[in-house]
Amino acid sequence: MSLAHGVWQKRVTHMMERFTTPSYALGLLGLAMAVIPLNDALIKILSAYISLGQVVAVRAMLSLVLVVVVSDGLRAMLNLSATVFWQFVGRAMCLVVAMLLFFVSLGGLPLANVIAIFFVAPMIITLLSVPLLGEKIGVHRLASVSAGMIGVLVIIQPGGAEFQKESLLVIGAAVSYALFQIWTRRLKADGSLSAMVTVQHLCYFVVGALMVVANIIWPVPPTGNFTLDFLLRGPVVMAPMDWLFVLICCLSVLFLSVASSNAYRSVEASVIAPFEYTAIPFGAFWGVVIWGEWPTANAWLGMVLILFGGIYTLYRENIRNIDLATSTPMPAAAAVAQQNFDEEAASDDKPV
Repeated sequence: MSLAHGVWQKRVTHMMERFTTPSYALGLLGLAMAVIPLNDALIKILSAYISLGQVVAVRAMLSLVLVVVVSDGLRAMLNLSATVFWQFVGRAMCLVVAMLLFFVSLGGLPLANVIAIFFVAPMIITLLSVPLLGEKIGVHRLASVSAGMIGVLVIIQPGGAEFQKESLLVIGAAVSYALFQIWTRRLKADGSLSAMVTVQHLCYFVVGALMVVANIIWPVPPTGNFTLDFLLRGPVVMAPMDWLFVLICCLSVLFLSVASSNAYRSVEASVIAPFEYTAIPFGAFWGVVIWGEWPTANAWLGMVLILFGGIYTLYRENIRNIDLATSTPMPAAAAVAQQNFDEEAASDDKPV
């Protein structure tokens, strides 16, 4: 049995290494971002009667079991040096904070709006890639980022009658998520992907378990506020369907964890960002199918602006001849982009 398990782990590890090539990495990320809104939809369903901490802890527990069974993640994590381990923990906590804020906001906002607002994160990544990763962005890419930012403002409508405070939680989640992805890029040469994913889900479990313990020690009666009740209610006995929902969430998030970490270790951050926008139309799809939540006219306009910003960013990368077909896990053609920056910056001032 142990021999067969070892062979299976080697096959899975070999497959994971194969997908570090940029073309595979970007394809996997696009697919994962199309699937992940289902996870968000199921958590929104569970938020009506199960606490956030319980959902996070159970999902993380199932994820850790899968990681141990199908990969060498546990062994790889145990082989990390103390310095790298705590760097991985810091990175993972950025994601934990991002997802907690994101999930809490699901209680008070339509699914499509939450996902669309969250997609300010790739734009923040593009902007932060300049001071933190030394990447270069030109006028056209700044314009595409601006279009996306305007789209977010159209959806949120700050100062308007339809503004909801939960929108600020989503923006906080986006900032934390951007830091998580930037940190992933900086750790690209340390440890292994399986160790990185294992530490990530271990942090999820610890935080979720602590939240459950806090809910037991300091019980809070129902407040009538959907968001607060999701955060503060005590643990409950989960029905078989609840376990199925969490398992589906677990599989989708595990897939996203691998695909996202792999992509940001293999391809330049500003090139990857547009691929994440595939989640926006699928978020609207699940919102309509499950709750009949048709986005408002402002929401549709904001989504279009965000999608335009992402697609145009990708277009600019293509015409600037940034090579995605590198076989090494480094920023996509970072050396080429650096060598040709003066020429490319000049071309950014010309009409395309």
